[in-house]
Amino acid sequence: MKKKIIKKYSFLIGLTIFIFIVTRLDFNKLILVLSDINYFYLFLAFLLLFPILITKSYRWNYLMKKQNINYSLKESILMYGSGIFIGIITPGRLGDFIKITYLKNNHCSLGKSAVSVILDRMFDLFFLLIFGYLGMFFFFSLFQNFILFFTLCLVFVLVLFFVFLRTNLIQFSLKKIFNLIISDKYQKSWKINFQDFIYDLKIYKIKDSLFISLITAFSWFIYYVQMFILSKSINITNISFLYLSIAVTMAGFITLLPISIMGLGTRDAVLILLLSTFLITNETIISFSMLIFLMSVLASLIGFWCWLIKPIRISNT
Repeated sequence: MKKKIIKKYSFLIGLTIFIFIVTRLDFNKLILVLSDINYFYLFLAFLLLFPILITKSYRWNYLMKKQNINYSLKESILMYGSGIFIGIITPGRLGDFIKITYLKNNHCSLGKSAVSVILDRMFDLFFLLIFGYLGMFFFFSLFQNFILFFTLCLVFVLVLFFVFLRTNLIQFSLKKIFNLIISDKYQKSWKINFQDFIYDLKIYKIKDSLFISLITAFSWFIYYVQMFILSKSINITNISFLYLSIAVTMAGFITLLPISIMGLGTRDAVLILLLSTFLITNETIISFSMLIFLMSVLASLIGFWCWLIKPIRISNT
C-alpha cells in the first residue's frame, strides 16, 4: 500500500524542486529574458520536431520490417506520434508502449509486437547512456568522484551482457523472472508470447544494429541542433554545441525518473548545475528549460493530431 502511494505521488518531488528553484529567481530578470526571445529561432526549433518524428518513425519501421510486419512510413509516423502523445500524458512515459497495441490489432502476438517497440526504446537509452557517460569527462570537476564508479558499473554490465549472450543465460533468466511474477492463470499465454519474442529478437544481425545505431545517432543530432537553436533564441552564446548537447543529454537522463511531470524541476536543477559554470544566469537557464518543456508540449500536440488521424481500437482478444 505504501509503495502504491509513493509511486502515485512521486511526481511531487519534481514539482517541489521546481517551486524551490522558481522562488529564488529574480522575476524581473526572468521576464526580461523571456521578452527578448528571438521568435524566428523558436519557430525554426519547432519545425525540427517533424524530422525528429520522421527519423524515429523510420527507425521503428525498419525494425518492424525485419520482423515481416509491414506498415507504410506514413502509418508508422502516425502510430509513433500517437505513442508520444500517450507517453507524455501517462506516468513514466509508459504510454509509448501503446504502439504494441497497434501491432496486436494487426494480428501480431504480444511477444512479436513487443520486440520492435522495446528495441526502439533501448537504442535511445543506450545512446544516452554512452553519450552521457562520455559527457561526464567534459564536466570533470563536477563528476570526478563518480566517473570511476560509473566506469566500473559500465564494464561490469558489458561483461555481464556478453557472458549472458554467449551462454543463452538471458533467455533462461527472463523465463525464471516471468515464472515468478506471472500467475498460473496466464502461464501458458506468456510462454507462447515469450517464444515469439525470443524468436523475433534473433532475427536482427550485427549489421542491423549498426544501421539502427546510425539512425539513432542522426535523430539525436537533429535534437541537439534543435536545442542549440533554442539556446540561441534566448541569447545563450557562450557555450559550444558539444557542451550544450552533453548538458541536455545529462538532463534528459534525470527526466526519465518517474519523479516529475515531463521533467519539470529535475531538468531545471541539472541544467542549472551544468550551465551555471559558464556564468549563465539562473533566469536564462530556467527560460531555456521552459522552452525545452514547450517543445515537449508541442511534440505532444503533434502526437495528438496523429492520434486523431489513427486512433487505436482496443480489442478484447
